[in-house]
Amino acid sequence: MTQESLPVPLALENIVPLFAWPDDELTEGQFLAEIVDRIGVLLLVDVASLHTAHVNLGQDPDEVLDQLPLEQLAYVHVAGGVLRDGLWHDTHRHPVTGSVLDVLAALAERADVPGAMLERDGDYPGPADLADELAAIRATVEGTR
Repeated sequence: MTQESLPVPLALENIVPLFAWPDDELTEGQFLAEIVDRIGVLLLVDVASLHTAHVNLGQDPDEVLDQLPLEQLAYVHVAGGVLRDGLWHDTHRHPVTGSVLDVLAALAERADVPGAMLERDGDYPGPADLADELAAIRATVEGTR
């Protein structure tokens, strides 16, 4: 197996959905839980992706979080985005919104967050704004402990 060849554990990350697959047999939470169980990998939860699924598809982040095997949580990704033409885009170029932080808080209420990473792929803020954004993430996680 691949895992046996690597010096670090593998982790599966939830996707950023822009549309729903027709005739789903499993919810996203059920699908991820089954893969984590069958393959024995860890779970990386991207709370911005959960927010995107909420805005774009009407998925309830709390329901998804309740279905995930959070005892296998390895890490958390946090990112900003923007609403364009009725769709939320997880851009990694915009500040983290309060709605994304709300999903992070809901996750932190259910599980210990072993680490959270702010994802930025461009339009980098200045040092003060970056420090504020990181402080908001830290305060959200620590505020639920």
